[in-house]
Amino acid sequence: MPDSRLRRFVRDPLFVFLAIGIAVFALDALGGGVFDSEGRNIVVTRAQVIRLADLWSAQIGRLPTVAELDSLIDDHVREEILVREAARMGLDQDDTIVRRRLAQKMSFVIEDTVGTAAVSDAELQQYFEENAERYGEPRRFTLRHVYVSPDRRGSDEEAMSAATEILEQLRAEGNDAAPENTLWRRLGDPFMLRREYGRRTAEDLAELFGGAFVDALETLPLGEWAGPVESAYGYHLVRLSVRTEAQPALFEEVRRRVLDDAQRDARDAANRAAHERLRERYRVEIDEIDFVSELEGGTDADAAGEEP
Repeated sequence: MPDSRLRRFVRDPLFVFLAIGIAVFALDALGGGVFDSEGRNIVVTRAQVIRLADLWSAQIGRLPTVAELDSLIDDHVREEILVREAARMGLDQDDTIVRRRLAQKMSFVIEDTVGTAAVSDAELQQYFEENAERYGEPRRFTLRHVYVSPDRRGSDEEAMSAATEILEQLRAEGNDAAPENTLWRRLGDPFMLRREYGRRTAEDLAELFGGAFVDALETLPLGEWAGPVESAYGYHLVRLSVRTEAQPALFEEVRRRVLDDAQRDARDAANRAAHERLRERYRVEIDEIDFVSELEGGTDADAAGEEP
């Protein structure tokens, strides 16, 4: 395999010596003085060389030549020099992108080092009982509707009157949901969302239409046009064809999901605890600030109040 040949090649002591020599020569050529104090000693390890070659191979699709590998090492040394000099000059300070990247990497370090204790059967059963609503089958509704807009009709009263007339037309055609009954598609006002929903959960419909709309669905008759039902948009004539009740889950059927969730929550709790332990090492002081004067136009106010 190409990778195995590369690894044997870069493990050769002569190759390592050559790689380090190239790095030292590159730094000397730049006038860096690689063996002076203040963190100016740069060593390119065998693991780093292998990583550089692996990245090249993944991007290009073949192993680098010796010349290409020398160039990769040289680029790595150049980058390391620039990073150290930038840090020495304080260029990493007050840089939002750098700060966020460092915080993200530290979070990854914490996640990798924080262990999660095993979850016993009793704890898993208790977790399931405390979070049973996550795993059961929720209430679902299948419906079609005709929308009436108060804005288009001029007022709520006009919209309600129009909805009542439309309801009479729908019932006159018949409550059957047969394909030939298409009047409901032609009545009412344009609507930005769908006019028909199948097996949607109460939560889904509440996000779309509002909680009051879903509450009304609980009492609507099945298989016939009814309403008007008020939503966040206006009024609807609704034909509800399916309304299923919530069904609790059986523990053994969802055991795998419960275990995954319990372990994830345990990891999250362990990570939060680790962050809190880190915070306890620091003393945090926050200056008081007058929100109105200093954040909402304080600059102009201060300028106006300055004495000449």
